[in-house]
Amino acid sequence: MMRQSRDARGVLAGALRPRAMPIGSLVWALAVTLVSLGSASAEIVYVGSSTIGDHIIPAAAKVFTAKTGITLVIADTSGSGKALEMVGQGRAQLAGVSRSLTVSEKQQRIRYEIIGYDAVGVFVHPTNPVASLSRQQLKAVFTGRITNWKEVGGPDAQIVCITEVWGAKRAQMIEFQEHVMDGGPYREDRKEVDRQSDQVTALTADAFGITAASFAFTRPGVKAVAINGFSPEPNNVRSGAYILSRPLLLVSPARPSAEVKQFLDFMLTLEGQKIVAGKFVPVR
Repeated sequence: MMRQSRDARGVLAGALRPRAMPIGSLVWALAVTLVSLGSASAEIVYVGSSTIGDHIIPAAAKVFTAKTGITLVIADTSGSGKALEMVGQGRAQLAGVSRSLTVSEKQQRIRYEIIGYDAVGVFVHPTNPVASLSRQQLKAVFTGRITNWKEVGGPDAQIVCITEVWGAKRAQMIEFQEHVMDGGPYREDRKEVDRQSDQVTALTADAFGITAASFAFTRPGVKAVAINGFSPEPNNVRSGAYILSRPLLLVSPARPSAEVKQFLDFMLTLEGQKIVAGKFVPVR
């Protein structure tokens, strides 16, 4: 099961007392500390993607621990980019990455397994009559060339684009930028929030909003639109017909510990893939 050790809590408390530290630095310092504590007590410490960390790891940890006695600690879910850097630098045991790896990233001394696929949904408010958008329309909306809903069949109202914070290197934003926006910059007048769950929450309160987020974060009060006429059905995600899909990866050092290797193998078993299928498209 997941837990934070008593020693780790003590380290955090001690870190807070002697000096002020920026929140981001403190979180990652804690992650590194937990890595060292975990390796000493046969724990596996997870950092990285909130999509994987929030929706796969908790259930997987429960089953895996029951089978093996090995515990999992979720140290941080601040995003794929920083976690991948930690693994590459030998400072993390296990990272969740919810996007494709670049050529240079694949050349690092890492091992990675694709455990499933996620469909990224483009969501609008339920009162918005827009039901489908093309890739080119999405590109124009998120880069700022289209600013009014009437230009894509909606009401005469300003489009409110809601995204995560760009500086956090969130995988979802990077994937969307590459596959939909052809690498172009996001519009400057967008509303930024911390996490994908915050994006969806913000959208429920804004009748003219639009956001792109994992379907794992879907909730009442938002409506998904089709992209190029295709809905995010599993067959469309696997075939690539639904263009907003991304791989879900677990990344470790090239030579993972025996415990981490055991967990990677577990996630590709029928039991592990059933957990992935709870909210995503399994790889097997």
